Amino acid sequence: MLRFKGRVLLATVLVLGMALGIVQSQSDRAAILEVLSPGVEILRTGTDNWLPISVESVVGVGDIVRTDDTGTARVTFFADGVDTEVLPNSEYRIDAFQGDDTSFTLRVSVLFGQTRQRLQRVLDAASSYSIDTPGMTLAARGTQFAVRVEDTGRSAMLVSEGVVAADGASDETEVPAEFGIRAPEDGPLSDVVRASTFDELDSALDGCTVTVTTPDDVSINVRNAPNVDAELIGYANAADIGLFYGRTTSTGWYRIVFEDQYGWILSSSAQITDSCSMLREFDDDYVEDGSSVLPQSVTSGDAEATEEPAPDDASDEAAEPTPEATEEATEEAGSGS
Repeated sequence: MLRFKGRVLLATVLVLGMALGIVQSQSDRAAILEVLSPGVEILRTGTDNWLPISVESVVGVGDIVRTDDTGTARVTFFADGVDTEVLPNSEYRIDAFQGDDTSFTLRVSVLFGQTRQRLQRVLDAASSYSIDTPGMTLAARGTQFAVRVEDTGRSAMLVSEGVVAADGASDETEVPAEFGIRAPEDGPLSDVVRASTFDELDSALDGCTVTVTTPDDVSINVRNAPNVDAELIGYANAADIGLFYGRTTSTGWYRIVFEDQYGWILSSSAQITDSCSMLREFDDDYVEDGSSVLPQSVTSGDAEATEEPAPDDASDEAAEPTPEATEEATEEAGSGS
């Protein structure tokens, strides 16, 4: 009799154990890690030793995938096109993965490096997919996008399909296809700018190197919009203009940083340095309204005001060039350094 009761108790424990295992598998799902090129390791949650992976492995919540300078890997969450490619010199962590094949919660972190996310299905209302980076949190519902995290924590994202929501330390926005965004660690989001590569994104936000010259070294009129009738906000020395932050589509005006704000100068012969991947373009009727985010590092290469006094007449004639200031400058390509 005692032997029978012991068997019943053992069977009960086994059943409960199986039930708990089923609950656990339903609570935290697993993904498949596939090695695309050698140089991939996994740090299992709760362990201290990195494990080299040569072909493929199962990865779960808390696991970190690391690639060296030659390694690439793909983490597949669902076979119908919910996956992430981890590029060389990157670290990627699964923070949460729960639910079923229809509705799920997936949260991951790009610790540094670059990844490419593919979300081929449109998520239902009960599902969520988010990516944490040091600079922003990204949320997607059906899209393709790339993420880059630099050693400093500065984070960037490019959208190739769909729309991705970006949430920064103090602001949030949506980024459509063929546009990108960037943010320093725990800092504000940048403007959303058109870019298809991270080099283009950096050039659009950081500016392109130029050398500006004027006849007889006269100063240049700086206006708050790219037209000669716009408000004159000051005068800049040509030698103080080292970076352009944008240009108009067709009218020959260039955007600079002037006294901690954006301004515009006119040129008919601008030549941008060859190292510039892309200079941001603006509509010809664009007007600065103070909403655009200044470069994250406004230092040398940005124009300073000259000591040139403004004309006495405050009428429209005050906006016209004086013998000491010119409306148009000429530019020669800078060294790019």
